[in-house]
Amino acid sequence: MKAYSYIFKKSMISFLGALLIISAIDFSFNFFSEIEDISDNYSYLDALSYLLATEPYRMRSFIYLAAVVGFLAVFVDAGFLRAFNTVRQAGLNKTKYALMIFAPVIFISMASYEYVIPELTKNAEDFRKSKVSSSYDNQPMIIEIERIKDNSFVMVSEELSLSFNGEGNLSITDQYSGEFSELNYNKNIKHLTFTELIENSSASFEKFSLVSKTELLRRSLNFLCYIVIFLVGLELLLSFAKTLNVNRILVYGFGACLIYGFVESVFADSISVFMLPYYLQAFPVLLIMLYYTFRKRLFF
Repeated sequence: MKAYSYIFKKSMISFLGALLIISAIDFSFNFFSEIEDISDNYSYLDALSYLLATEPYRMRSFIYLAAVVGFLAVFVDAGFLRAFNTVRQAGLNKTKYALMIFAPVIFISMASYEYVIPELTKNAEDFRKSKVSSSYDNQPMIIEIERIKDNSFVMVSEELSLSFNGEGNLSITDQYSGEFSELNYNKNIKHLTFTELIENSSASFEKFSLVSKTELLRRSLNFLCYIVIFLVGLELLLSFAKTLNVNRILVYGFGACLIYGFVESVFADSISVFMLPYYLQAFPVLLIMLYYTFRKRLFF
């Protein structure tokens, strides 16, 4: 039992170390980018306050990357490797180990979408806009255009609904504006909580509903890909230890996570642009299946 506790503790420490280093780099780059907006109205202290308030939001975007890198980096410790081999001989397989160490990371990531971070980020963004933007009081109004029939459309804002068709008929009504004003349409979709996304996903506005459902699936399932990336890296470490060192595996971890992040965003954008079925964003499930299909052929 001590060996299990030891490998879990060491894995978490390595993950937190990786998260701290990546966060420090991210904070530094963002601080330098804020300098160009420093003015009499937006001081260095304001910039620091804004960055500190929004750093948890940015940390959430690379928490799984830090997990993959940290969990692979810990294998450089010879004592950890001995303990890991001991628990493997006692019956702990690689999948159970991955689930054991990823569980708290997944819980923290999921909880952060619902609590503290969304509201903290929104308040920080509003604070910065009030200091930097001269047009803060005149926020842009996003308008939704929906097809009602084959040649009839409705253009909806929070204030009115404008119906028109191909024959040139036009009418102003508030039929759809009530529902529109209750949605989080003018907010950054990534700032919304799970609860808000669920409410938006049942809206009658087709595109906004699609975007909300896609974001729900993305948040709920993207951790599966990072677990696969970690498991492949672990297989490489254990199977080809003579030719692959930890430094190369870390390069693999960073590279694979960045490539996946790009692919994930392409999927999400393509679904909203081309109005594709939102369940295509569940592609991480396929990677789990592919991993177990090819594992016996490629690794031992």
